[in-house]
Amino acid sequence: MEKKAVIGSASELAEFSAESFCPKVLSATDLTRVMIVGMEDGQEIPLHTPGVQLALAILEGTGEVWIGDAPHPVAAGDIAVIPAGTTRGVRAKGRLVFMNVVSPPPTAADHEAERRPWPTA
Repeated sequence: MEKKAVIGSASELAEFSAESFCPKVLSATDLTRVMIVGMEDGQEIPLHTPGVQLALAILEGTGEVWIGDAPHPVAAGDIAVIPAGTTRGVRAKGRLVFMNVVSPPPTAADHEAERRPWPTA
């Protein structure tokens, strides 16, 4: 990925789709990957357990972040730091925008890890 500075408002940088959440890579190195993610109401990142550290900063909207064995409500201004090897997922409750920083960047094996749906309420 080309190295360049990125600056802008979360709502201008984020992309949205009715079909699925939209991760957009803002920066990637051998050490970290920084993405902004746009989600519409009800969209979710399935539960999975990758071997990478994750930091989330909720920029706009509300939702839930699954950490370990339970969901946690989040809203604009909240952060979550999740250790590698911990089950995680994100679900939007209304339109949601967050920044996602992973270290190290996920491998193909991390992306192939079992993904399962959120439990129904």
